[in-house]
This record gives sequence, structure tokens and C-alpha cells, in this order.
Amino acid sequence: MACSVRIFIVGQDDTLYRLARTKFSGMFDDPENHPLPRFAGQRVRMAEAIVELSDRVPYSIARLIYEVLRFDEHGKLDRNTLVRQNFALAELALDASAKNNNVVVDASNRFIAQGGQWQPSPKLERKILQAALGEIECRRI
Repeated sequence: MACSVRIFIVGQDDTLYRLARTKFSGMFDDPENHPLPRFAGQRVRMAEAIVELSDRVPYSIARLIYEVLRFDEHGKLDRNTLVRQNFALAELALDASAKNNNVVVDASNRFIAQGGQWQPSPKLERKILQAALGEIECRRI
């Protein structure tokens, strides 16, 4: 068994755009040289699917992650916000596993993490699953 990562950008009208993982890595590692002008000045929904493969054919979804990406006025990924949101999410997971018994709760990480997450409608989630499994085509960016 092997796994593959499939990344999708979800347009304002719920159109799915497939984004190559190497392109996303370039956007993250070097935003200056890898902008997406189509999404300039926008907050955009992203879905990342980890797909299980058998003989290079997708057959199952191991994990789905929904995040929000921010792009500046030139279409460059706001990497700092994405890093902060993911760090806050990791902190929440660590706090939950530590089962801290403090009476006072610091909710700042919860608010930061929530700013980077979204939940699709059942119809949109079905479309994302179908695209991740190769059952429907979507445009590539």
C-alpha cells in the first residue's frame, strides 16, 4: 500500500482546482516566486486528502484536512498566517492530550486555529472525495 497527497483549492463558487503538491510547496517555501494571481487578496478554502493507493490506483481516503489560505494583493500565499494557525492547532492537540486541570483557560490558540479551518457541506465534501479518488475531473492550477 502507498499513499498520495491530493490538494484542492475550492473557489468561491465551490469549483475545485487541483493543485500539485510541488506547486503548493513552492508557494509555501518561496511565496515571492510562486504567486497565484487568480486568488489575489482572497481567503480561499483548501482541502488536502491523503489517498491510499493500490497499484497506483486510489481506493480509499485515509485523511481529509480542511484549511483556509490567505493570499495578499499580489496572489502570494500568506505563509506566516498559515504557520501560526497550524502551530495553534498543534498546541490545542497537545493541551488536550495533557488534560490540564487549570481553572483559567487560554483560548487564544483556539481562536487562531479556528481562523484557518472550515467544514464543507455534505454535497461539497462528496465532490472533494470523488475528485481525490479520481472519479471526477477538476481543473489544475
